[in-house]
Amino acid sequence: MRILCEKSFFTKGVEHNLKITYFSNSQKFLYDFQHIIRAFYPGAEVKFGHGGDIHLEAYFEEMRVFLKLQTRDKTIQKDFILVYDEHESKRIFGRNLYDLLRQETKKDLPWGILTGIRPTKIVYPLLEQGLKEEEIYKFLQEGYYISDKKSKLLLRVARNEINILNKLEPSSACLYIGIPICPTKCLYCSFSCHEMTRQIKSLLGMYTDSIICELEKTYQKIDENKNRIVAIYFGGGSPAVLGIENIKKIFTNLFDNLEKNCIQEITFEAGRPDTISEDLLEYLAELNRYLNIRLCINPQTSNDNTLKIIGRNHTFEDIKKAFALTQEYGFNNINSDVILGLPGENENDYKKTIDDVLKLSPASITVHTLSIKRASLLRFKWNEYKFMDEETVNNLLDWTQYVLEEHGYIPYYMYRQKNMIGNFENVGYCKRGFEGLYNVMIMQEKHNIYACGAKAVSKFVYEGDRIERVFNPADIKLYISRILNVDI
Repeated sequence: MRILCEKSFFTKGVEHNLKITYFSNSQKFLYDFQHIIRAFYPGAEVKFGHGGDIHLEAYFEEMRVFLKLQTRDKTIQKDFILVYDEHESKRIFGRNLYDLLRQETKKDLPWGILTGIRPTKIVYPLLEQGLKEEEIYKFLQEGYYISDKKSKLLLRVARNEINILNKLEPSSACLYIGIPICPTKCLYCSFSCHEMTRQIKSLLGMYTDSIICELEKTYQKIDENKNRIVAIYFGGGSPAVLGIENIKKIFTNLFDNLEKNCIQEITFEAGRPDTISEDLLEYLAELNRYLNIRLCINPQTSNDNTLKIIGRNHTFEDIKKAFALTQEYGFNNINSDVILGLPGENENDYKKTIDDVLKLSPASITVHTLSIKRASLLRFKWNEYKFMDEETVNNLLDWTQYVLEEHGYIPYYMYRQKNMIGNFENVGYCKRGFEGLYNVMIMQEKHNIYACGAKAVSKFVYEGDRIERVFNPADIKLYISRILNVDI
């Protein structure tokens, strides 16, 4: 595969238009190769072939593997033997590839060879087996090359997740309702989230009807599986763009069909202050009298200049006003998202954001590390901006954990994304008692997740931890056409 690695988003000293190529006589472990190569050379796109500034080859001869890394002035080689356990063979391949790239780049990656987006899932079975902390650390560090700091964070989060899951019945399940529409498209967002155009606005009523129609079929599936919905998540997007009447129609349908006494949490993404209305808060506050309503109000940054750059129509002052308004209506379970590594921001900008958000005292703070998504506008405009380097990001993640824990927040869930700055992580922190149930359930994938709406993905868990995913169309018009059987 020929990799065109443009100027790295985040790494110092990487040549512009560096070419990397890869050749193998097998498709085995190709995903792991691509992920690890991108971790060492952020921004790389893998294509099969020869002749790059850096060229890697992998030859498989039954259980034996020959790896080679070539540059213009040297060749590094390794050969090793795989085992019959597929998972261990992946780790063996990953560690040997990592060793070659570490020798070439002189870099160590905090998450080593780990490729999964749900790192706590590898710790969960180890805890179930009763392994001691030292044994788990050894497995993570020797098996995956995960650093000591990340291993300790991973174990802490996994323990918190398990404590939450252990309180659930096997029949517990989640329901996701997706409204992938926003007033404007953020610079870092993928194209699968629709911007509120005149045409999209005209479809909101039909979209609401489509969700209700899909919900009616979903209730049948919930009953067949003898599930009970314990957490509901309105996401997207910005669900509030549907308008209060459409939102009421969906909630009415939910409460007419689900056991309300089983619902432990309802999360509503009110991420942008320009979508929050008093009508919405008044209605949700009424529900909050007997249900646990969790609101998300997401500053991302407190830097107004950055907000303009990323395509937000609001200021941080608007965020503060939204917080004050929600508190007037009695909401105390509010999550705030922030993003580390936004274009043009430096260490002081980010620290100011954390300090400013802490003054608002949300129940939880989710810290995201910027991910350059392939379909985002930022992917095509990244060379117009400056980004923090990996070392700075790593230090700020450590600083964030220290500061948030000093303020009484604990890390309770974690996930990772492709193309993240420095191959790092996203961590949800909360005050004790305010853990987001849906977040933990979707990370561990131990319970069914029913999902309605455009771009929504349902997940059904079977014996042996087999997971079956059902995908809805991302395009709203196509989704409406399929659900309502109409032409648009």
